[in-house]
Amino acid sequence: MYDFSPHKMVRKLIESGFTQAQLAERTGVSQSSLSRIYMGESNDPRLSTVRAIERFYTEFMSEK
Repeated sequence: MYDFSPHKMVRKLIESGFTQAQLAERTGVSQSSLSRIYMGESNDPRLSTVRAIERFYTEFMSEK
């Protein structure tokens, strides 16, 4: 597991070339929620949102 906040995980995925729309499709998290997390406007996202982002982030990083 990686010691990152949802904000850092979303930023890292976008820096790796994913769009917010692609992340929304792959994580099941709405694009508007991802946008708020990316912009740092969501300080306390739902646990289910964090887990979905973390699951995809961990999968993506393990493939690198």
